[in-house]
Amino acid sequence: MADEYPFDNASAPASDRMSALEASYDRTTFEHLGKLGVGAGWSCWEIGAGGGSVARWLAGRVGPDGHVLATDLDTRLLADLPANAEAVRHDVRAEPVPDRKFDLIHARLVLIHFPERDELVAKLAGALAPGGWLVLEEIEPRGQTVLATPDETSATVFRSVQGRILDLLERAGSDVEWAGRLPEVLAGAGLREVGSARVTTRWPGGGPEIRLLGGGPEIRLLAANSVELAEKLAADGVPPADIEQFRRVLADPRFTVSSYPLVSGWGRR
Repeated sequence: MADEYPFDNASAPASDRMSALEASYDRTTFEHLGKLGVGAGWSCWEIGAGGGSVARWLAGRVGPDGHVLATDLDTRLLADLPANAEAVRHDVRAEPVPDRKFDLIHARLVLIHFPERDELVAKLAGALAPGGWLVLEEIEPRGQTVLATPDETSATVFRSVQGRILDLLERAGSDVEWAGRLPEVLAGAGLREVGSARVTTRWPGGGPEIRLLGGGPEIRLLAANSVELAEKLAADGVPPADIEQFRRVLADPRFTVSSYPLVSGWGRR
């Protein structure tokens, strides 16, 4: 099995992917972090910070006496962070954890892609200050379902291409079922007060342009993935015409799918 992260922040669709993820999941993330009490003076580490929306929210919560470390393999989308936040290039797999202890460590849609994900959870738990929280959020991609479709052909095209995208991710080292194990893994890392929640919403299609994928911004995630992975899909035998049809289905306002279910898990040192 390969262990290569399948996405590239330097690619043209990356900003679409990041903004779609933020539109899809930020509200849920902020709700959970708020309930855990993130507040003034906290030291936070945001792993795989992407476009920076969570890091900016955390910076607002911790205030001038707190600090947010936002790390990613590529920090080009982390410009203009607040004064109490910093962007640092960091490979959580290969590099040591920062030489400090954190009141909160958060990662969303990061560890699912790495074969050594369970070991990384233990590594992150060790970077917590006493009483600190580790919050991990991962999706269950195969839990997505078609909710409305103009015809069965559209549903078939969606399921076919989306299934091939998930096959690619799994062969690259992702575990699309790992989210369901989060409570077990967090407890296995020695954390207490372990909890979890699972949220699913609706992603409506719509809009006249394929690339832009109008309607709700969330549906852009599926199309952006198909753009970013187009060459790999073609090399895997998916006809380009099928990929184009997949995007047309997403642009149809009569088509609706459920979101990728998001599982949020947390535990305390």
